[in-house]
Amino acid sequence: MKHQLFIPLLFIFAVSCGPFPLQVMQEVTGDIPYNEVVKAPDACRGSIVLWGGVIVETIARSNNTLIIVRETQLDFRKRPLNTDKSAGRFIIRQQGFLDPAIYSRGREVTVVGMLDGKEERPVGELLYSYPVMEARSLKLWEPWTDSPYYYDPWYRDPFPYPWPASPRHLRR
Repeated sequence: MKHQLFIPLLFIFAVSCGPFPLQVMQEVTGDIPYNEVVKAPDACRGSIVLWGGVIVETIARSNNTLIIVRETQLDFRKRPLNTDKSAGRFIIRQQGFLDPAIYSRGREVTVVGMLDGKEERPVGELLYSYPVMEARSLKLWEPWTDSPYYYDPWYRDPFPYPWPASPRHLRR
């Protein structure tokens, strides 16, 4: 009886740990890479994709908010993985107001959204063509923090156990 309850509970736990609701993740049409969308933004219009990256700028407007994001790869949790490598930038259009003080430069974000063509905006003196997506679900990640605790890998537990406490005591 215990095993019959364990498997469904394990499944519910595994499904509930994602950053997005299951219904939103089922809408994602596939893994459309950023590079393909840049080459043919009108051909990919209407596709629902999952992208993420680092916020460059947030622009609050009267009826929506634009978030300009530097695209990066995502890890298994859908969090931006390597923030030093990027294929380019894209714009998230979110209905309503998002506070630019919270959605600030350098924060990591992941979004599920529908591609909606492209928009040209200046980056310095260059006119840059951004893919635009209408956000369905948006996840702003907490900033990374260092642990205040130091773990010594060679720490020897003071309690006497009948087995070795660290790998240096292993015998061959």
